[in-house]
Amino acid sequence: MQDLVLTPLSKSELSSFFDKNALKVIHFFLRKSIVSQPEKSEFQEDLPIQIPKEHIEQWIVQALGVRPIGAGSYPIDVISKDWGADVKMLSCKLDKFGNLTNADSGETSLAQKFGDGNFGDGNTLDGLFAQGRRELIWSKWQDILISKYNKVEEVHNVNNIYYFFILRAGTMFHLCGMKLDLTKLDRTSVNENRSTNDSIWINKFLENEYGHIKIYKAKKRLELRLKPKKWVENNMVISFDTNFKQISCNIREKITNNELNDYIDDILVPILKE
Repeated sequence: MQDLVLTPLSKSELSSFFDKNALKVIHFFLRKSIVSQPEKSEFQEDLPIQIPKEHIEQWIVQALGVRPIGAGSYPIDVISKDWGADVKMLSCKLDKFGNLTNADSGETSLAQKFGDGNFGDGNTLDGLFAQGRRELIWSKWQDILISKYNKVEEVHNVNNIYYFFILRAGTMFHLCGMKLDLTKLDRTSVNENRSTNDSIWINKFLENEYGHIKIYKAKKRLELRLKPKKWVENNMVISFDTNFKQISCNIREKITNNELNDYIDDILVPILKE
């Protein structure tokens, strides 16, 4: 792999964080989350599995025995003795057979220019976009990234920063990770061929086959998208198959007929114990 700002962790590197017991913890929380999904009505289409980001962060806290530190826009969510990590969940696109497509994942923000986009030097993000000053915009965003993570290093004496991702692909979930190295920012550049009046694509931030980043004018943020199919094909993930089948049930009817406790014992408890 190239020497880039974001470097994917190999499966063995990922396993150095997530040992056998850590994976059992995540599997347990996955089962709990599945039990909490609302039942669909008869003849209703399947509903996507939804899990709050705060819950994903807590999975990692419990799995790795680390300390939660994230609060709002803080750069990282969990911290260990010598490393910190930002924890994210991304959705994946599937074909009609439930297989991963070549499409990008959902997006996640790496950095945001809050407020009106004023950089404090007479320049605004909208103004720089209007002038076509893409290199200057990227330079400003590099400063934002450096400032963001310098705070973590100074306050917590943490020099190693990671991203841990849960990729949600229907009933399959894939765990993967990347290491952040901001000393490589000077090797990046604007991709002029792909950039537009509304967004700026960046070269050499991460390997193209695994994902990409770009700056959005309207959202005033730097966003990351991954290519889940490549991560899976290249054996860069640890996968969890929940084997979850959407349950059709009229809960109101169960309550009316005083059958809810039996339903819980017969259907939901076995799911949690698997």
